[in-house]
Amino acid sequence: MRDKFTRGFIAGITGGLVANIASLLLGFFGLTSLRFADWTAIIILGQTPPFSIGEILFALAANVGFTGILGIVFIYLVPLIKSTNLLFKGWIFSTFIWFFIYSVASLFKVEGTMPIPLTTALANVVTTSIYGLVLAQVSEKEFVKNIASEQAGNVFRLIKPAMKPLKKNDDDPE
Repeated sequence: MRDKFTRGFIAGITGGLVANIASLLLGFFGLTSLRFADWTAIIILGQTPPFSIGEILFALAANVGFTGILGIVFIYLVPLIKSTNLLFKGWIFSTFIWFFIYSVASLFKVEGTMPIPLTTALANVVTTSIYGLVLAQVSEKEFVKNIASEQAGNVFRLIKPAMKPLKKNDDDPE
């Protein structure tokens, strides 16, 4: 797929789905008190947990959409920083977003997000890391496919005839 915008959105959504599944599992096992969906619900709905099933599903959809938008940002940043070590760059990108969100929640004292238990912070870092790694992995596969298809197209542009074809002009004497 050549459209960077769509590629980034798909990579972001893929990473977001995997990270949200991990976040929900960590919440199910009691390793976190704030899942990704809870963070999103607090911001969107302006209330603290517990949330209804409908509110969580709405927050999950919004969170996955947000991760899609982050994927678009990532895909446009990659050419600026080179596509080598993409997994590492995806991880750095996602942890930067995690730290930024935590910082904003702390600075503005967003009710329901502070204080954060250590297990929740660790679980959120793990799921954020999963997001960044999946985002980069999906992006990398798309980059490789695009580069391969572009190079295949360039091969035919590079092939040139050995000589110009002889053409008989009307001006040439016979």
